[in-house]
Amino acid sequence: MDFSGKTIVVAITGGIAAYKACDLIRELYRRGAHRVLGIMTPTAEAFLPSLTVQALSRYPVYTSELSVDDHGVPIHIVLAQQADALLIVPATTDTLAKLAHGLADNLVTTTAITFTGKPVLIAPAMNTRMWDHPISQQNLETLKSVPNYQVIEPASGSLACGEVGEGHLADQETILQALYAALHPQRDLYNGVKVVVTAGGTSEPIDPVRVISNRSSGKMGLALADELAAMGAEVILITTRPPSGRRYPIMTVQTAADMKEAVEAQAAQSQLVLMAAAISDYRVDNPSAQKLKRTASESRQLDLVPNPDILAGLGANKPAGQILVGFAAESQALIHHATQKLQAKNLDAIVANDISRSDIGFEADHNEVTVLFPHRAPEMLTRSSKPEIARQLLLLLHQQFFA
Repeated sequence: MDFSGKTIVVAITGGIAAYKACDLIRELYRRGAHRVLGIMTPTAEAFLPSLTVQALSRYPVYTSELSVDDHGVPIHIVLAQQADALLIVPATTDTLAKLAHGLADNLVTTTAITFTGKPVLIAPAMNTRMWDHPISQQNLETLKSVPNYQVIEPASGSLACGEVGEGHLADQETILQALYAALHPQRDLYNGVKVVVTAGGTSEPIDPVRVISNRSSGKMGLALADELAAMGAEVILITTRPPSGRRYPIMTVQTAADMKEAVEAQAAQSQLVLMAAAISDYRVDNPSAQKLKRTASESRQLDLVPNPDILAGLGANKPAGQILVGFAAESQALIHHATQKLQAKNLDAIVANDISRSDIGFEADHNEVTVLFPHRAPEMLTRSSKPEIARQLLLLLHQQFFA
């Protein structure tokens, strides 16, 4: 997620979760935000000093609906003119009720009602009893009906009062994912398209403790899933390394056999399949049910048998109209080997990357890839962050297959 060039208003209301806005402000800057501007209700200051927010946001923090800038323009108007999005975190029961009924009696609610045509994200946090109250639920339905409003549902967890239940503020990654999607320049590009993405390196057991695996971090596949979700796709991520804070379905697998079963169950209903996972070519024949003990004088041999070629199987049974994209991690003759896979496995495209370089590929935060198609010239996506490579790749695939 990259918030470069964006100005975000973080509006804090009077709840115990107010302190979590501090981490959000810092993380927005870490992910490239141009400006993060803090505003607060008067009751929010009872939970979080405005000076703390000012130090983290690097800008003055306003708390009164009567605040004006140096030119006498009301602050809520200035914010609506300059900012790209408004994030209300936490949003209390009182704030939800005011927003639902169009009340504007503090700076947060006044600013929200001024943000016409721009994203307003509302992250509620409150006691379960307050969250479950019929009036609260009715207010939420009203807010969800406002075109530019989005409610980030709270999680179930431990509450400040000691109870456990819904009303716990959504975690930071969930909030950032929702904000990123709301600001995405291609937010509707894959709207309604069903997509399967695989990610991570599978592992094959030797015994209950040891496995044969590879160095895949799953970062490329995860970046693709995140970008697709932000672009409106109905994405399912099948991965060996499940992330937190995602709002799309995730299936966790371990072995190549697990991956095959999960992918085949989902792929038939999907319009686009992106096989970014590094799937083990071999597994141990008859892994030990007990931990193998080390001996000082004896070597140990493992009998390896081939795993099914999942990608080739998908290519052989590809439904009409489905786009199947493979990934080729190669250490030599990159284009030659990738072209062979493209043709042999009946793929619509293959994404090739050079794993002999330490600055891209496995475990790295950056990548550089060449995208090959059956009937057009290859396209190189030069070195960039994996989220940026994912975005460029998805734009290229859309242009080629969905435009």
